[in-house]
Amino acid sequence: MSDLAAVEAAPRLPTLQAGGTVKAIVPQDFDGAWRIAVAVTKAGMAPKGLESPEKAMVAIMHGMEVGLTPMAALQSIAVVNGRPTIWGDGAIGLVRGSGKCEWIKERIDGEGETMVALCEVKRKGEDDPIKATFSVADAKKASLWGKAGPWQQYPKRMLAMRARAFALRDGFADILRGLGIAEEVQDFQPMRDVTPPKPPVPPAPPAPPSETQTENTASSEPENVIEGEIITPDAGNGEIDTTAFFEALEAEMAHAQSAEDVEEVWIARDPLAVFDGDDINQGIAKAIKNRRLKEIGG
Repeated sequence: MSDLAAVEAAPRLPTLQAGGTVKAIVPQDFDGAWRIAVAVTKAGMAPKGLESPEKAMVAIMHGMEVGLTPMAALQSIAVVNGRPTIWGDGAIGLVRGSGKCEWIKERIDGEGETMVALCEVKRKGEDDPIKATFSVADAKKASLWGKAGPWQQYPKRMLAMRARAFALRDGFADILRGLGIAEEVQDFQPMRDVTPPKPPVPPAPPAPPSETQTENTASSEPENVIEGEIITPDAGNGEIDTTAFFEALEAEMAHAQSAEDVEEVWIARDPLAVFDGDDINQGIAKAIKNRRLKEIGG
């Protein structure tokens, strides 16, 4: 056979196609959202304030409720003063992408302390646009003008963001679904309880121990080293350290080799009682259990 015939007989490799569409990975259940949150936090790519898998997953879930993909939610959702919010650029992106916005116009009139930021938004199907303004005078009333940080560095931008927040929340509450605008919420001071504390009640004097109690105390082990006892991790302020709890639960589930082993770990840890009334953390615990059952074929 000639060299030319050998070349022609060689199998042809498939050609590479360019221009394909890359789609975001969108979880379909609670377990999927948890796995994405764990991956992002372990990779060290979670934004500040969302460093734990629990916080990252809540941000993903809030974002999905308003139409954001998981990774976009992690970049657009921020926790400010304990509230999930959305950055101003993320909010305007949601509104423009909703199909319900006809146009948005923003401008700043005046100079110096006479500046006024104006934002107009027009919904499709409505005759009149919604207008919102925020002036230097408004910023002074709110004790914002001259405040350290962005209000000193970018005063025009901050005026514009406040006017935008008012307009978008008034015109597109159905799109934002209760999420505040981060640039607005971060200027609020969290409420403090100024009620004076009650005077402490002096403890009752301890009863003198009986001879039997003294003998038992001398021969017993300390309470915190009882063999086999499950100790719930504490965050140091009287609250449960959820990150440590779930890490311990996952580690123990990883050693379970059967459905019976999984159930023993579940009963010992008892997440439903530990997180009584906390649907989110109960759901995380159930997701960890169900994932292990799938892995062992239980």
